[in-house]
Amino acid sequence: MGTTIDIDHRTLTRLADEQAMQDTRVIGQVGGWLIEVDLNGTRGRLVSKRGVPRLFGRFETLASYLKRVGIERFSVDAEHYEPTPTRKRPDAATRLIKTHEAAEHDAWFRGQVEEALAEANHPDAQWTDNAEAFQHVRQRIREKHAR
Repeated sequence: MGTTIDIDHRTLTRLADEQAMQDTRVIGQVGGWLIEVDLNGTRGRLVSKRGVPRLFGRFETLASYLKRVGIERFSVDAEHYEPTPTRKRPDAATRLIKTHEAAEHDAWFRGQVEEALAEANHPDAQWTDNAEAFQHVRQRIREKHAR
């Protein structure tokens, strides 16, 4: 085949609907599978929205995708296929722990606010004037410095 052009999902779907392809090939790469179609001597390669070749990490995902698009028959070239180790997200556990800690802190904080509001709304609550409170704080600071 001669020229290779990039095609997106919408174009691949339209070509499948119009049955405009001679052949569909799934080509193994390091880390996954890509799709090429034969358009009367021109190769069309499926690309992502960013314009890079769309690589499917799992063959099952690729087969399901092609079936949804309307392509039920395709050939497979696995000569250069090499699986990559399963992708892990090491930060997921840390993120989950932080989420739980944040939820615990939020529950504790809300409890403290409820307790303070209940105390403030109690009929026996004693209120201190702002000036008096600052005077008390200044007095305690002076006492600390004097020691």
